[in-house]
Amino acid sequence: MTHLRRFKGLFLGLLVTAFVALPTLALAGPRSGGSFGGRSGFRSAPSFSRSRSYSTGRNGGTNVIVTPGFGWGLGGWGWGPFGYGGGFGLGTLVMVAVVGLGAVAVMRAVRNARRAGHPDVWGDDEGGDVVAMPAGRAYVYKLQLGLGRSARGIQDRLTKFAEEGDTSSEAGLAHLLQQTSVELLREKHSIRYGAVEAAGPMSLTNAETKMNGITLAERSRFQVERVRGADGAVRRSSATAEEGKDALEYVMVTVVVGSRTSLGSTKQLNSAEDVEAILSELGGVAPSALLGLEVVWTPADGNDSLTETDLITTYPHLRGL
Repeated sequence: MTHLRRFKGLFLGLLVTAFVALPTLALAGPRSGGSFGGRSGFRSAPSFSRSRSYSTGRNGGTNVIVTPGFGWGLGGWGWGPFGYGGGFGLGTLVMVAVVGLGAVAVMRAVRNARRAGHPDVWGDDEGGDVVAMPAGRAYVYKLQLGLGRSARGIQDRLTKFAEEGDTSSEAGLAHLLQQTSVELLREKHSIRYGAVEAAGPMSLTNAETKMNGITLAERSRFQVERVRGADGAVRRSSATAEEGKDALEYVMVTVVVGSRTSLGSTKQLNSAEDVEAILSELGGVAPSALLGLEVVWTPADGNDSLTETDLITTYPHLRGL
């Protein structure tokens, strides 16, 4: 009986210790973070659908729709599409003229759209079939990099981008993506861990939903979002910065990009050369091809901490570089 009581007491002690320790373990890792981004490309994406200005027959000639009508044919008066003499009727000539004017209007509209910088429209400038790419084709890329303590200055630079960058337009987001890529390239010798994920093609709706999910997951990893720049607005947290219990060993940066075009350098990261290739390609995404951008980093406070154990535990999919 005495041994049983001792066992119960030991069990209860371990249970209490577990309940006390679990919150502490949950709070391990960085407390602060920051982010910036926007989705202006999704809102301004053209809604073209696949269509053709005209079709060609099997023999390469143009198919013309002919409707019956009363008209004056080349061979005389008569009912039907052709006159008694076998000529075209007046109704047919009118229909041909309408179809021709419609084709010219479509060609002009498509060319104007192409000149305006819409990459979703393509076709043969010499008069061939003009086809609009299917609306909703999009790709989503997520790049995550763990930088050593020698790159801790990137925290302040990313904070400045969030506070001063233009997150309300495709051009502004493309510039921020380029700046972020350049800063990461400058710190390429400090990158110790990395991973890249690619998804697509998919619809615009699915792509935006995926971007939102990734961003929410990354922003929820820290308790205090020190700065958030999004869609032209900047929000800052006034929460008191707390000093981490451990030294700052790493800074984690996540870049999420929604694009109308696919990127080639999205293979698994195995070396510094792979990181340089994907950063160079991301930095070169044109404003007309950019649908959305999110950049999330942690920690954001200078005295916050992120150890190698925290990094490996929180981001187990990262690969050592």
